[in-house]
Amino acid sequence: MSNLIHEYEAVNWNKPTSELAQVFWDQQWKQIWFPEEIAVSKDVKQWQGFEHQDTYKKVFAGLTLLDTIQTNIGMNQIAAYATDLQEKAVFTVFAAFEAIHAKSYSYIFTTLCTNTEIDELFEWVKKNEYLQYKANKISDMYNKIEEGNAESLWKAMFSSVLLESFLFYSGFFYPLYLGGQGFLRNSAEVISLILR
Repeated sequence: MSNLIHEYEAVNWNKPTSELAQVFWDQQWKQIWFPEEIAVSKDVKQWQGFEHQDTYKKVFAGLTLLDTIQTNIGMNQIAAYATDLQEKAVFTVFAAFEAIHAKSYSYIFTTLCTNTEIDELFEWVKKNEYLQYKANKISDMYNKIEEGNAESLWKAMFSSVLLESFLFYSGFFYPLYLGGQGFLRNSAEVISLILR
């Protein structure tokens, strides 16, 4: 074994090493759902006469960007630097759920929008200075995590909490508000599932 560069350890769920890892693991898997389970197509008729389509689409485009950051950068970086193997596993599960959320917004786009509209939305995301500012600020905190520096890890986790709270919730408001008014209710159901 002397030729090996690193000795790897397997995660042992039979010996709890973190107070919350098992709780978060169990809770997360109880909440799994997939976008295709929601009948967003029932919103098509209301969508066709909706005068604020542009705003609605851009809300979901912005949410898609934030969930993409969480999936591809945030949770992966936090998991990479977390020292507890059970916690690493939980962060990986969180990343998978963020990917489901991003896919759910695409499912709404696919149901309500043309391919051209979808392409334009994703171009808008790349060019929107406010969305890019948020994405850069959050991803910078994730990319500043340093090996053995607990403070940098905690700052990244705090940034994740900010993203998961006020940045997401401000985007969730409009679809939930409309859904509460009986408008585009199935699309709002997607947000409700994300929030549970």
